[in-house]
Order: sequence, then structure tokens, then C-alpha cells
Amino acid sequence: MAYSTGAGCRVISTGISASVSVMARRTILVCDKCGKEVDEARGAVMRITYSDARRGAKQADLCDDCAGTMPGQPAARRGRRPKSATAA
Repeated sequence: MAYSTGAGCRVISTGISASVSVMARRTILVCDKCGKEVDEARGAVMRITYSDARRGAKQADLCDDCAGTMPGQPAARRGRRPKSATAA
């Protein structure tokens, strides 16, 4: 029986579940350096990996302003160069 109060059974009121509205979940990205909210199309993820593998890695979400002020050299793009760049 569905509404029996035996061992391990619970009675759930249908009135409570009917009043709960359906809500969508939204992930809000916040900059780890300045605390500002980052738009969906903007921002960067900075990942630091240590040469000592036992220390693991760290990852930080950054806004465009904070990512531009971080030290470091831009990494070379991987893969084959486009045909127009190799012919010149």
C-alpha cells in the first residue's frame, strides 16, 4: 500500500509539492581576485601546475580586467599554421 506507515515508509503531503514552483538553476561566475560577477562570454580561467607533482594544481576564475594584469607570456598556439601565413 502506498500510504502505509510501516518501517522505512513516509507519508508525503501532495499539497506541499503542488505549491513549489519550478525554478531553473543558474551558475554565477565570480572573479577570485576582485569579487566582481563575470559575464558568460567574458572571463578566463588561470591554472597553475607545479613542477613538483605532489603539490597538485590550482585554478582561479578571473574577469577580463584581472586576467589582463596577470604576469606571464602568451602561449604559442598549437597546430599547423594556416596556408595564408605559410605562403607569405
